[in-house]
Amino acid sequence: MATTDVVSLPFEAVDDLIYDARAGDLESLKADITKFSQEYNCSPADIIKAAIDTEDESEGGTGSCLLHWPAANGNAEILNYLLSLLKTENGAQDPSNLQFINHKNHSGNTPLHWAALNTHLECVKALVEAGADIILKNNAGHDAVFVAEQSDWNATATTQEEDKKKDAAEDEANVEEAESSTPRETTKGQQVVEWLLTCEKGSDMEKSAVDDADVPMAEDDAGPSKQ
Repeated sequence: MATTDVVSLPFEAVDDLIYDARAGDLESLKADITKFSQEYNCSPADIIKAAIDTEDESEGGTGSCLLHWPAANGNAEILNYLLSLLKTENGAQDPSNLQFINHKNHSGNTPLHWAALNTHLECVKALVEAGADIILKNNAGHDAVFVAEQSDWNATATTQEEDKKKDAAEDEANVEEAESSTPRETTKGQQVVEWLLTCEKGSDMEKSAVDDADVPMAEDDAGPSKQ
């Protein structure tokens, strides 16, 4: 049933698949993948790899593939379903599938970048275990560890600003005592960073993170907000 030819899907089909993945509708996504696989006489993996937003950035296109959306929204169920269809019968990944898993959108962000930036640890794990390259950098020169750290910095800065406003009228001594006695929880961003640095494929990440420390902060596209 599978062919070696590259499948070309019409805009409407790609739009349907992206909508399913972005909305988190697993049943509709399964049905559409099956339908298009039969219609175009190809494997489900071929349909998944053909579902890329190819619209120009000036027209609102993202350049993202089908994996970007569940990665950004933290939908591990849909992400794992898609990744399972990309595996061969022996559970391995062929080169074309690995290339797709590391697909970069218009901003140079891979699905792993979006999962890390939005601090979705389970999605980060699924992508890395499926073959995502943790060293790849986006157009801003940032890898997955850096964008997770950046997200954490932004969240911490916002929280600290809110805390300052909330505690402005309180006695300074009481505030200091409360802060010193309250242990700080590990943030989601820190969990992502720690896992990436300590996973089997993370041996080169520490050097990458150090190199990026001197790179000026730049805007990374955070992916879509959850619909």
